Amino acid sequence: MPIRNISVYLTLVFFVTLAFAQNREIVTGCIAGNVTMQFKPALLDGKEVKTYVWNKVRGVNKDPSFAKFEPSVSSQLEIYFNEEHKVQNRLFHYPEEPATLYLTNLRKSDQQQYTLVISYVDYVGTPTEWIIDLQVQDVCFEKPKEVGKCAVTTCYTGDNGVLKTPDGAKQTVMGYKLVKVCDDKTSGNYSCCNAAGTCLVQALQESTGDNMPSDGSSGNTGMIVGIVIGVLLAVIAAVVAVVFIKNRREELSHALFVFSRTSSSRFCKLG
Repeated sequence: MPIRNISVYLTLVFFVTLAFAQNREIVTGCIAGNVTMQFKPALLDGKEVKTYVWNKVRGVNKDPSFAKFEPSVSSQLEIYFNEEHKVQNRLFHYPEEPATLYLTNLRKSDQQQYTLVISYVDYVGTPTEWIIDLQVQDVCFEKPKEVGKCAVTTCYTGDNGVLKTPDGAKQTVMGYKLVKVCDDKTSGNYSCCNAAGTCLVQALQESTGDNMPSDGSSGNTGMIVGIVIGVLLAVIAAVVAVVFIKNRREELSHALFVFSRTSSSRFCKLG
């Protein structure tokens, strides 16, 4: 193939890939956790949306319908093939957010490509689409957060998981488990493992409070603020004094000038 043709082909592939990537994204969630799938289709200006239909691949020659929302008919989301999808009481939708789905208690079977297809009233052209590739991680260990003097995190494993503590003990995890470390005795490395034996290790320790302002810091801050205010007041006073002195000097100069002219006039008359 000539170099010119190769260049044209690569350019075409680039733009096709770019166009394809502009209407899809990857969303990642943790097993037994929650995820928000916010579809962001570019709606047609001046067109009324008739239906929001979500499709999910179900296999060859199978209807891919997953859910539908038709604003003019009902405020409720209609779910298809729930006996297969098993999202009843796990999938939530709000009319005020028509293109967003909330999926809770994630399962590995939820990991799939979801396509939102939007149709319009009085429009027969190409429908608007947005694709989300949902990825569900087998095991997750959230980054710990400081809550007071405690380090708090969550271990997600799905069913029959195990949390291994620093003292060698094992705790059963059914879905997810909140982990809270508030003293030195429970500080150390924690292992969050799913039923297949995949583990993530997280070091947890009692918060030292370094990120929290101490009384000394507050006192120093107050002192600094006081100094700054004092300096500002001094500057203002100095400016006022300079202006006052300048005005007094101008008044004195004017008075001397008038007195000088008056004296000169009188001297001339006497002469």
